[in-house]
Amino acid sequence: MSKRKGRHPRQARKVTAKAVRGRKKARRRSPARARRRSTAIDVAFKGVLAVEPPRNSRLNDLDPAFRVKLQAALADLAARGTPFKFVEGFRTVERQQWLFGSGRPDAGPFGRSGSIVTHRDGVRTLSNHQGTGTAGSGKAADCYPLKADGRVHIPAASDSVWQLYADAVIRQGLAAGLHFRTLKDAPHCELL
Repeated sequence: MSKRKGRHPRQARKVTAKAVRGRKKARRRSPARARRRSTAIDVAFKGVLAVEPPRNSRLNDLDPAFRVKLQAALADLAARGTPFKFVEGFRTVERQQWLFGSGRPDAGPFGRSGSIVTHRDGVRTLSNHQGTGTAGSGKAADCYPLKADGRVHIPAASDSVWQLYADAVIRQGLAAGLHFRTLKDAPHCELL
């Protein structure tokens, strides 16, 4: 008769052989569950879709000169009562190709339906998010406004908060995606 560790003495209970076997079975099944979660099925085509590669929100993976200007712009916005959060900076080739695949069903390896979100494929033409292709060289970032409770808020592109963000990054000598001629990208800013 053994007791589970970490419980209050009154909450201790016997660990039976059946309970131990049940936990061992659960452990054996967990890798299969993990595999099922790591892929998504496109119901219309019955094909396996790639899972979105992770976003990189590490400031240290940005170009040092860009990082200083970005942090100054975010501090300026917070001081004016409109806090923004840095959400994505440096991108791997895989992440950039995944974004490039949106709206291009025939583009490999991550082509799929949806709207086009970038013109840079990450291999032939690098995104400014990729810098030179190594961490620490990213020269672009995507930032979003925060609600009063500290959660990220994604307002419509026509919301005036994006103009406040664009003005703050421009004051720091950065380019604002809101003012791009084609494919306007309100959360985006980059080093000129």
